[in-house]
Amino acid sequence: MSDVKIGIIIGSIRKKSQSDRIGKYISELLKNSNLRVEVDYFSLRDLEVPLWNEEKWESGSDLKKFWKPISDRLKSCQGFVVISPEWAGMVPPHLKNFLLMCDGGELAHKPAQLIAVSSGTGGAYPVAELRMSGYKNNFLWWMPDHMILRQVESLFTSTPPTDLDSRLTARLNYGLEFMIETAKAVVPVREKVQNLKLYKNGM
Repeated sequence: MSDVKIGIIIGSIRKKSQSDRIGKYISELLKNSNLRVEVDYFSLRDLEVPLWNEEKWESGSDLKKFWKPISDRLKSCQGFVVISPEWAGMVPPHLKNFLLMCDGGELAHKPAQLIAVSSGTGGAYPVAELRMSGYKNNFLWWMPDHMILRQVESLFTSTPPTDLDSRLTARLNYGLEFMIETAKAVVPVREKVQNLKLYKNGM
């Protein structure tokens, strides 16, 4: 039986997605750890979330009905791993749209490990963008320790693993364990203090 449920959110919709490959690698790290974690996998390519529009606020609308099962899955998670590629120096619009859809407390005051991936030497811009605006009305709680996986196509592909693979895996495990323990610790705080009816939007 698991102690905590962690959602892995994949911000890419590409067919051959490095973000998805890294997400599956992290999922295996979590499942093979001693942390008693249940994983729920949110691939934006598979979910095909429509663009946000005002129907999201209308009772009985098609968009509200579409979002309900995704919302319920997210609400059942206590923490998240968010993986974002860098597209033209930006967070993919599908990921920003997904975070915009999460206005019903799905992510609110839950810790998230942010991981950016880059096929080159970039990856810093998505981290800055998501830390600046990716949390405002969904109240997602970014952990201070993020990771940027550069030259990602060459990572975690060798058997045995390279020295860099081993060092990055150790750093991933460190960040994931910190996020998981934070997720468990903050549950009673959220239950005691959180008031999303009174304070629905961030400042």
